Amino acid sequence: MPTKELPDRAPGKYVPYHPNPYYSPEPLPVEPKLEISEQTHNLVADAAYQIGRVDGISSTVGFSAVLYTSLIRIEAVESARIEGADVAYQDVEAYHTRQPAGEAGATIEKDLKEALNYESALTYGLDRIGSGAPITLSLIKTLHSMLLEDVRNEGDVIGNFRDHMVHLTSAQTGQRPFVPPIPEAITGLMQSLESYIQMGGQYHPLVDASIIHYFFETVHPFSDGNGRLGRLLIILYLTSEGYLESPYIYPSAYFNRHKVEYVERMRAVSEKGAWDEWLTFFLEGLRSQAKTSYNRTHRLRDLQERYEKAYPGSTNTEMFARQLLKYPYFRPLDLVEYLDVSRRTAYKIVDDLESDGLIEEVTGKERGKEYKAVEVFDILQ
Repeated sequence: MPTKELPDRAPGKYVPYHPNPYYSPEPLPVEPKLEISEQTHNLVADAAYQIGRVDGISSTVGFSAVLYTSLIRIEAVESARIEGADVAYQDVEAYHTRQPAGEAGATIEKDLKEALNYESALTYGLDRIGSGAPITLSLIKTLHSMLLEDVRNEGDVIGNFRDHMVHLTSAQTGQRPFVPPIPEAITGLMQSLESYIQMGGQYHPLVDASIIHYFFETVHPFSDGNGRLGRLLIILYLTSEGYLESPYIYPSAYFNRHKVEYVERMRAVSEKGAWDEWLTFFLEGLRSQAKTSYNRTHRLRDLQERYEKAYPGSTNTEMFARQLLKYPYFRPLDLVEYLDVSRRTAYKIVDDLESDGLIEEVTGKERGKEYKAVEVFDILQ
């Protein structure tokens, strides 16, 4: 197949290869330096404002630890869904509720495992960044191993760069697959990415995050898991730059809603040098997700205040009602540990709150019942 000629502004070129030419991107930094349009600057400012609002409100709520965990799990679920996994936020909460009771050794479905792996990898990465560790190729490879633990496909190379070519099917009918660079070029390209990250980039952190994400996905350094790892790196990079106090934004939800455009915008950068359109898409994703996180946190804070007013007393039922945001998914016997009460009291609390409509049973079973806080889940999902 003839090699497609690309304009000079494209940050790479196609190289003849059978059956389809592969794309050879230029290493970072992007040359010549990007000219950021006024429209993009304005979008950066608005996205930065929305992210700042999220950090501001999140630090004022009494359930920030639960919010932190919940948003990581939402991000994990959305990132897994982009890759085709059939998993819901409730599935992840249910797993973590059962795990302390010794059920962790049970077989976990692959789709759920992908989300759990993402949660573990993101949490690990944030801990490393929080301890002052830089984003290195070694860390990236470790995160890849965590993402693909027990979900690898035959032939996948785990924790190291791929040793074979890959072909990415196009979302457009009739368009040839996108073929990332040859394995021999990956190490050098990824070293340029590592250097770019460690030098702090060249632009506003939100713009640099978009460049880093595009470059990672275009190099496609691993045999599988590139999408999940690339989206995870967005959060780690912004956190490492001090731009995110905590991961209260989750870009995967936006990318999942606009999956075809997500892929096409990156390919347009490679083939046309369409940076401005990609930056607009990426920044709008961060801006809209930050706005969503702010609204979600505000609604949760209002819900907490409503529970505190509706259940002001000192009975066990009232005390647990005020803690529903802390324990949004539970089993009756969990309350024995949470509240240091008897089994009989735990079941009474459940009956009271179910009668009030605050919780509902989700398994449909007669034994081993599990409950979720209805309004909390409505907001989180």
